Amino acid sequence: MSTYVLRYFPIKARAEVARLLLLASGDKFTNVIPEWPEEKDNQPLGQLPVLIETLEDGTEFELSDSIAIEKYLARKSNLLVKSGPMDTAREDQLSSQIKDVIDMHIAHMYAPEDSREFIEAQYRSKAKAFVKYHEKILAENGSNGHYFGSKTTYMDIALFAFITGIRQPGENAIDGCADYFSKRNAPEINKVYETVQTSSIAAPYVATLK
Repeated sequence: MSTYVLRYFPIKARAEVARLLLLASGDKFTNVIPEWPEEKDNQPLGQLPVLIETLEDGTEFELSDSIAIEKYLARKSNLLVKSGPMDTAREDQLSSQIKDVIDMHIAHMYAPEDSREFIEAQYRSKAKAFVKYHEKILAENGSNGHYFGSKTTYMDIALFAFITGIRQPGENAIDGCADYFSKRNAPEINKVYETVQTSSIAAPYVATLK
């Protein structure tokens, strides 16, 4: 059985899906918070998250990119959509849209004060478009708490982790950043959140939030 090291900052952002998937798998893993920026040059692409897998024979496999890490772990757990190339492309699109919103949120948190108003306007525009589009996709799938079919897949998990993080925004967050994703404004999105929250897949992760 493989063991893993997951390197990331002490915030809920780009590594939460990977953390959820690792907990769900039952595989042994260690969270490591590198000293930053002192350890930046030690990362394969100078960024986080980084996943290091050690196989049983001692071979190491290293990935640096949040979506690549998520997809790799989801594939190992048989959670990627399998209903054809169109749905696979849609899955890629939807997960990238989550990353876009997260990136905007992080940019605001660490931006100079005089840049935040511009970033906030971009965030609000992107969040509104996100909700409108995802609500449509979810309704087209039958409003059943899933993006694809009737079973929990990687995309459902990615959305759950995103909503969990946006509801705990931290310091220098955009005022009202989670309001766009409330049950009133995004009922279909919240149906997915609630479906995953009560699933056996998410149970080990949810236990860490209490």
